[in-house]
Amino acid sequence: MTDATGEILLTDRLVEIAERDSERELVIDPLYGRLTYGTVAEQVERLAACLRHLDIGPGDRVILQLPNWAPFLVFHLALTKIGAVTAAIPIVYREHELRNVLRLTGANTVVLPSAYRDHNYAAMAESVREGWNDPLQIILVGDGDGTVRPDTLSYESLMKQPWEARSTNSSAREPDLDSLTALGFTAGTTGSLKAAMYSTLVLSATNACLQDRFGLNEGDRIFGCSPIGHAVGFTHALRMVLTIGGSIVLFDKWDPGRALEVIEEEQCTFMAGATPFLLDLVYHPALQNHGSLSSMRLFLCGGASIPEKLMRDARSALPHTHTSPLWGMTECGGVTTCPFDAPEEKLLTTDGLPCDSMELKVVGVDGGILQPGEDGELMARGPMVTLGYYDAPQLTKESYLSDGFFRTGDLARMDDDGYVKITGRIKDLIIRGGVNTAPSEIES
Repeated sequence: MTDATGEILLTDRLVEIAERDSERELVIDPLYGRLTYGTVAEQVERLAACLRHLDIGPGDRVILQLPNWAPFLVFHLALTKIGAVTAAIPIVYREHELRNVLRLTGANTVVLPSAYRDHNYAAMAESVREGWNDPLQIILVGDGDGTVRPDTLSYESLMKQPWEARSTNSSAREPDLDSLTALGFTAGTTGSLKAAMYSTLVLSATNACLQDRFGLNEGDRIFGCSPIGHAVGFTHALRMVLTIGGSIVLFDKWDPGRALEVIEEEQCTFMAGATPFLLDLVYHPALQNHGSLSSMRLFLCGGASIPEKLMRDARSALPHTHTSPLWGMTECGGVTTCPFDAPEEKLLTTDGLPCDSMELKVVGVDGGILQPGEDGELMARGPMVTLGYYDAPQLTKESYLSDGFFRTGDLARMDDDGYVKITGRIKDLIIRGGVNTAPSEIES
């Protein structure tokens, strides 16, 4: 489905590329192998038909909690195709958080790994289901020999059946581009779990910003190390790869030494990740042995403040790479970066320049716009701002103002050239692994 602006449903983008270049690599996954556009298109078609058979349809919320594995992409695209909503949650969430997400979304289907990194997700899901009042459908990925409880579904077993052959009209329920297609979860600055609502148009605008600024294209190979169940990995890796028609190399367990090897072996060109990723690579003793990552032309670094020394060292240690700060939020995407031609001073001391499509302003306590260099609340307006918070009309009204501006809750200053520097948060948060955790929740 395409609208007048040329935006396209991500599943249609997949099919379009698969039809003209089916053997082009889409996913490189150490666990699931190398998958072409043609192969992924077939898997998405099959899974979409299967999900319909399981009575999942337009508007239904499905919780997707998987590591950086290829089935995450297949599930998200299949859900998109049938008009269902992907409620992607970080792999680090446990039973408490899963229950909260279920309550908030009203989802009746959960997709998880059987086990991952010594945690038994299958047992966690069963524990949640046993105490849940409503029916809860569980689909496990990576169940080995396919042995699961009779009332639990196996992704591997489901994908062995030709569901697509039983489907009469596989395209009948494709959603509109402005329909809700995904939910992104954050603790924000209020201390309570919130779900920002994404449409295809919002997600497309978010990636178009980076695509236009940095010339990302089908020749790029994304290093997918950021968790794809969270904002940066979901948008700027998982969805970005189809936006540009490139390839993605999935990396599910952070190991800087192995990361250097994979980036060099696969000739990755772009990655977006939190500050610890950059620090681990820049100061790794084997960096020069891997050509100082000569293929990596762009590293967008966000999620926490980047020390000026780290930025300086990155420019020296990664001479082939444009390392830029990235500021953004689950509610408005990656808004600020430093263009290729940004002055060195801006790279080292700011969080970047807003995308051309986005409008930022810094306001005081009275809502008036502050002068350059003055600290105040940062507000954002434009096509990247999400649709509001799911099932939270009052919170949406408080944060998404009637004039289109979103209250970020971040304190910032803006200079005369429009570059932004984040200086703090209205309320403190604990940030672990790129995921926001409110102190009030831990205290409770």
